[in-house]
Amino acid sequence: MPILRWQQLRICFFVFGLLANSALAKMVMGIADGDDYQLVSTFCFSFPPAVPGQVGPNGHIHSQTIVSADGHKFLVVNYTDLTQGLSCDQLVKRAKVIEPLVEKTKEVVAYDLTLNVEPSMNGQHIAAVIARCGQKINAEYIVEFTNPAGVFDQQFACAEQGLLTSYLWLSLLCVVLGPTFFSALRTLHRRQAHNDLSAMFFTAAAFFGVRVWLFTVHLLVYSRNGMGLGMLLFVAQFLDFLSTSMAMVVLVALVHGVYVTKPCIPVGSMERTALIRICGSFGATFLLSTLFCGFKVDGPISPFGVLRGPAAMPYLVSRTITGLFCLNQGMKLAQEAEAAQKKPYILRFAFVAGAWLLIMPLIMMFSSEDSWHREAVIMDLASCGMFGVLLFDFWPTR
Repeated sequence: MPILRWQQLRICFFVFGLLANSALAKMVMGIADGDDYQLVSTFCFSFPPAVPGQVGPNGHIHSQTIVSADGHKFLVVNYTDLTQGLSCDQLVKRAKVIEPLVEKTKEVVAYDLTLNVEPSMNGQHIAAVIARCGQKINAEYIVEFTNPAGVFDQQFACAEQGLLTSYLWLSLLCVVLGPTFFSALRTLHRRQAHNDLSAMFFTAAAFFGVRVWLFTVHLLVYSRNGMGLGMLLFVAQFLDFLSTSMAMVVLVALVHGVYVTKPCIPVGSMERTALIRICGSFGATFLLSTLFCGFKVDGPISPFGVLRGPAAMPYLVSRTITGLFCLNQGMKLAQEAEAAQKKPYILRFAFVAGAWLLIMPLIMMFSSEDSWHREAVIMDLASCGMFGVLLFDFWPTR
């Protein structure tokens, strides 16, 4: 065991050492083809506090664009203007920066622009747009947004500031707790005391730990190239779907007294039918949200398969209903006579399930995108707490 922990710490030190290298910027690339204007990407610049008597550093927008027709313009506008559904001409009038991409010949022309962003733009959500009012656009682009900051923040927008640091610490926490979970698993296996719920619990915990590490690796790569590893991020989000769904099934079963007051839920009973419907709707809506999040280009950096928008609403509603269902069922079961001796366990399972399931909908409802990094860490810390409480009850000596 000491050798295993030393190897894990060596890996952690190596990962932290990678951060000594400088980062580049958030980078997006693509083809603008269709309407008379198209959103390239959005960004929020964050500047260090001003020092009296010194000129603060500037941020930068570096654009490389290839056009094969005249009339194209590169715009920098307020993101709020874009969300209002303004026309192309109105966006041009309100633009903070207008750079004509003028073609003087019939050949394809490439433009390389570097725009300085002054500290007065601190905290403002801006959008880069390619426009060709009245005509269809046809352009290829690579755009980089660079914050005047260090390795941890240079390539991250305002809502993502601190995300890398937080997940490095969370990854380290998973490494420290990993041997404890593994030891409990081996002891249960050696004593042949496993059941389907304990097996599902340890599998969900393992998926959670791997997901945290994969997302952290994605952030590390993102800090180097401004894009990350899209496939790795999708795998992390899919592991989150598996881990969350498994943990939900374990909690729903526990609040119904499975292996606490009874060995199983009778086949064909109304209780079993209700459980199948709850778990089915939870899994189906979560899978839909995860797939939508995985295939969304240039979306927010999310460790979960959940983004603010219509695709995630069915899942958030289903998660809320499941949380309330667990609370109600746990309180109801704890009042029954045959469960009197197990009342503390059932109430604990009910409150843990309700708190863990309801925290994400509540955070998404009462917060904004500007605090996303704090929200993501809070939700993952809540998952760590849930796994910790269940590990206490699944511990071999109990």
